[in-house]
Amino acid sequence: MATQTQSGLISGFETTYITRAELSDEGLKAIQERLNGVVAQYGGEVVMQEDWGKRKLAYPIAKESRGHYTYFVYTGKGDVVHEIERNLRLNDQVFRFLSVNLEKEFNIEAFKKARAEQQAAAKRREEEREARREERMAAMGERRSYAPRHQHAEAPEAAASEE
Repeated sequence: MATQTQSGLISGFETTYITRAELSDEGLKAIQERLNGVVAQYGGEVVMQEDWGKRKLAYPIAKESRGHYTYFVYTGKGDVVHEIERNLRLNDQVFRFLSVNLEKEFNIEAFKKARAEQQAAAKRREEEREARREERMAAMGERRSYAPRHQHAEAPEAAASEE
């Protein structure tokens, strides 16, 4: 789908929203399909949707301590963000949402490339962190590998019997 208008590239947006943790996969998919329909209605394109999973909330919202996070990147014209937010506001399963205008002239390919680089860097950092943790655990294991106490107690007696 072409993402250009007469005045240049189309605007890009991201919306992150939190739903109830108990929401079924079908319910979550229904919300996503509804948002995809709104984006298509406003002449946009869904760039990516990421399911960040269930996480503990920083503070309780509507007496809930866990929520299901979803990250949604899209393009569109006009009031696409207002319509997305209106649909999220009307859904009782959605706790919170946040929409951000990424760029007025959004380049999908550049965004996907930058996102892939960010994810690769995050994966590298995680692997390095895990390697350091394993090294620390191995070093702790070496430091703790010492002779049992009863061998130290026998040493002076053995020295005394040799005299």
